[in-house]
Amino acid sequence: MKLLKPSWVNHDDKPIFSVDIHPTGKRFATGGQGGDSGRVVVWNLNSVLFEAVEVDPNVPKMLCQMDNHLACVNCVRWSNGGRYLASGGDDRLIMVWGLSVAPSAPGKNKAETWRCLATLRGHAGDVLDLAWSPLDKWLASCSVDNTIIIWNAEKFPEMVCVLNGHKGLVKGVAWDPVGKYLASQSDDKSLRVWKTADWAQETVITEPFEECGGTTHVLRLSWSPDGQYVLSAHAMNGGGPTAQVVERDGWRCDKDFVGHRKAVTCARFNNNIFVKEGKKCCCAAVGSRDRALSIWLTSLKRPLVVVHDLFTDSVLDLSWSSDGLNLLACSSDGTVACIQFTNKEIGTPLTLDEKNAFYEKIYGKCLVNESGGDLTSNLLVECPEILLAREKQEAKKEAVKEEVTPKSEKSQSVPAVTSPAGSTGGSMGALASTPLRPMDRQIETRTSDGKRRITPVFIPLTNADANESLGSQPGGGEHCFSTSSQSKSRIRVERRDDIVIHPNVSNHATSHNNTSNNNNDNSVGSGLDQRLRKRGGGQLPGPRADELAARAGGGAAGGAAGPARVSLPAPVLGAAGPVVRAAGALRLQVVNKACNTQYGTLSRLQLIPNNSASNDPVWETYLGSPVTCIACDARWACVSCADGTLHVWRLGRPHASRALPPIALMSQAAKMTLSGDTLLLVTTSAELAIWDLDIAACIIRPLCFRSLLSHGGWCGARRVTQCGVRAGARAPCCAQRPRRAPPPHAAYTPHAPHTPAAHSLGPHAASSSYATGAARSWLEAQLAACLHLRLAPDYRYWLSSLFTHLLSYGNEEQLRGILDDLLGPSHCTSVPKKWQSNVLGIKKHDLLEEMLSLLVKQLRWQRLYTEYSEQLRNVRATPALNGH
Repeated sequence: MKLLKPSWVNHDDKPIFSVDIHPTGKRFATGGQGGDSGRVVVWNLNSVLFEAVEVDPNVPKMLCQMDNHLACVNCVRWSNGGRYLASGGDDRLIMVWGLSVAPSAPGKNKAETWRCLATLRGHAGDVLDLAWSPLDKWLASCSVDNTIIIWNAEKFPEMVCVLNGHKGLVKGVAWDPVGKYLASQSDDKSLRVWKTADWAQETVITEPFEECGGTTHVLRLSWSPDGQYVLSAHAMNGGGPTAQVVERDGWRCDKDFVGHRKAVTCARFNNNIFVKEGKKCCCAAVGSRDRALSIWLTSLKRPLVVVHDLFTDSVLDLSWSSDGLNLLACSSDGTVACIQFTNKEIGTPLTLDEKNAFYEKIYGKCLVNESGGDLTSNLLVECPEILLAREKQEAKKEAVKEEVTPKSEKSQSVPAVTSPAGSTGGSMGALASTPLRPMDRQIETRTSDGKRRITPVFIPLTNADANESLGSQPGGGEHCFSTSSQSKSRIRVERRDDIVIHPNVSNHATSHNNTSNNNNDNSVGSGLDQRLRKRGGGQLPGPRADELAARAGGGAAGGAAGPARVSLPAPVLGAAGPVVRAAGALRLQVVNKACNTQYGTLSRLQLIPNNSASNDPVWETYLGSPVTCIACDARWACVSCADGTLHVWRLGRPHASRALPPIALMSQAAKMTLSGDTLLLVTTSAELAIWDLDIAACIIRPLCFRSLLSHGGWCGARRVTQCGVRAGARAPCCAQRPRRAPPPHAAYTPHAPHTPAAHSLGPHAASSSYATGAARSWLEAQLAACLHLRLAPDYRYWLSSLFTHLLSYGNEEQLRGILDDLLGPSHCTSVPKKWQSNVLGIKKHDLLEEMLSLLVKQLRWQRLYTEYSEQLRNVRATPALNGH
């Protein structure tokens, strides 16, 4: 566990009453008092979690500051889809914010611009708490006017209903994770549960709160992610403050969290369901007026950890990140604290599929189908744009069908060719009604050896024949030919004795022709097989056996036939267990023969955070050949395989992306090393090459230094010591500055599967545990190859294929990585690198539109579609940003 308290997160020494982390984990918002008004600030969460990002001057810490509220802001809450931010304050207003692409106001250095999309007016007093429903259909707000208002999030500022029942200040609201109930807590010493079906009151719980007083600014309660418990704020047990646990089954109140010395102000469950020591459990954080913070697991009777004197004033709000490992807490002293956990400390979270299966088992229905199955009937279309986009796609399909059908019918009604001169087929007008007939005359000649030869004739086909296969068996007599039509033609054969043709075939071919004229299908087939075997018996040009042995590192071959070819030994990477290399804040783990398939074994590469006690990878890929060499640092990961291919990835958080397509080397790599952005590689055939990975170029083509290893035509055992690259990427063997050369992968194309570089993972995409990772690795390699070979049509095709694969088997973060790059800096303005609006001559926004057309087909990604389609419309409506 790590405890962080960034001093730069503040409201100019004014109180901070609320904090909330964005669902993507990239931002967090704080709400509180500003200079002379209420203030909402959006911050960069990575600057809190990672020291390298915090000290980077190119990455802004504060993304946006909004001072629109007229009085102190009491609560900020992100919608579950991450599209909206809601804030409520003492001015009795609720403001709903959305990300805008409009430039910021002059004089204000804002990395992002958030504008107010709706202002909700309805409360007669201060708004103290807000909560979004699980599917972002409703927004609940509570106030000191003793009421709860349910707002229609699809039609702001429309009210759904006003819940009247509390007789005191309502200070907290929370939704049931399955969307059936809404819980609220008030100063009237009660906790009430409301049914969302008819907004009637389900139950009222008062016993644990009878001794409580109105001493807290807020009463933020929380519902467990499994829906089985409600964790209240301020309660009393035996005269001491507690956080009451209310069970869903019968609304029993026989458990509580004890230990705080003063009233509990807020409680917040982690959004994940964890598995620790084989048991499912939930994790909750509790904050109190005693300035302490406690973390609880439902599987333990005592708190997991308690942090005392974390602040100098009351803890007012808590928020967990979507991965469940980061907790933010804020205080009225104007500071924010962050606690980082590991999976070893709080457990391993259930996957989305496991979580949905758990919901389906308990509640009989899965809310969201993440497995790609046909359960879309459980999902509701949240935005009419989804229906409109689907209707447009269906209309385009129908239009294409209407255009193609008449053309096909027209092509069938027009005759293919007309009869040549001398035929007796009839006029052009009769061609459509009467079948075409063949020629009535043929010429017969004889060769010098007495063989008879009849000149072939053209036999036209009818409309019916055109649709049939042309692979029928030969038949018929020598002088009479037949078509599929009922009419037959009697052909008169004209014998010409004055023409003598000398055969140009061998005796073997002549005897074969005599045999084949007997209409024996078996003899024809066997003769064809013999010819195929005879032609295929030769060997294609390629390396000799001794060259292959040298490439494989097995030494020279040839014996007395000549001197041995000089070669360097190939490295051997242990296959008994994983091989780990340090890569900055990550570690690269390589396992050869990780998976056995019917096509061979696969090697697995994984990136694992160093600060994680578990071995859960943040990135994973597969290769179709054993890894023999590894070179990696904080920015790059380079591996070479036994099949002579080189693979390079650019490392980033949390995933890695291919920097180069698979490169086919002349032989296996014997040694390679990294120095900054420069990769030096030595092969077993004594060749040296250097790549500049940042610009994806080979700055030194493979240079052969085999002559340095041989002496007098004989070479003994050779080895390569530790190699390196000098500072500045200047090679010691180069007398002058090398010319920039294209990457050494010009022979690699996506249509050449016989090359070593393309011998990858297409057949391995079967339904098994490794299938999705192997297929994704293969698609990424194809995409990288098209990018560096500048094949624009192929790049568009493989990008669509990769995106379609991720829609079914990937996660939201992988999809956002592609969409963010295509959308540009309007969505991720904190990215310091310059964004290019075109790739291979194709506008990225056009590609984004194509990806959105694929995204709209799957209802479970509807929120993602709505978010990026709106951003794309805003970008295109702003010429200044559209010209990036």
